[in-house]
Amino acid sequence: MKQTKAQLKIQEMAFMLVAVVFFFALIGVFVLTIFGQKLYEERNRIAQERTISSIVNLADSPEFRCANSKSNCVDGDKAIVLINKTNYLNFWPFSSLSIVKSTALYKLEEDMITCNMANYPDCDIIKIYDKKVKNEKSISSYVAFCRKDYESLDQEKGYNYDRCEIAKIVAGTEIITATSE
Repeated sequence: MKQTKAQLKIQEMAFMLVAVVFFFALIGVFVLTIFGQKLYEERNRIAQERTISSIVNLADSPEFRCANSKSNCVDGDKAIVLINKTNYLNFWPFSSLSIVKSTALYKLEEDMITCNMANYPDCDIIKIYDKKVKNEKSISSYVAFCRKDYESLDQEKGYNYDRCEIAKIVAGTEIITATSE
C-alpha cells in the first residue's frame, strides 16, 4: 500500500514538473514573439532612417552631382547612363532608385514615360534600378535636375547651356515582417 502511494506521489510530481516546464515554455514563446516583432519594427525603422539620410546626400554624390558643383543638383546626363548598371545594386541601401522629372509629378505611374537612351530627354522617369521586392516603402526628396542643352540662334551660331527643372529622387526601402521571411 505504501509503495502504491509513493508511486502515485512520484507520478503527481512528474506531471506537475512537466506542467511547470510547459507553462514556462509557453511564456518563453510569448516573450520571444513580442521581442521578435519589436526587432523587426526596429530593423525597418533603422532601414528607413538610413534611406532618408542617404537620399538627402545622394544628389551631392559623384554619380549624380552636376558638373558646375551646384548643391542638391542631379546631372540628368549622368543619371541616364546609370540605368540598369548592376554595379550599383548593392552600392546604395535602396531596394529601388528612380528620378521623377517635373513633367511627371502629377501623372499616374502608368502614364509616365520611362527613360532610356533613345527617348531621353523627352521622358518622365529615370529608373536607375529596381530589385522588385514585395513590400517596399518609398521615400523621396526634391532636387534640381539639370542637363546640357543646345540653343541655336541661327544657322551658324548657337550655344550650350544648363537646362534645369525640379525633380524628385525616389528611393525604396524593403519592409520586412515576421511573415515575409
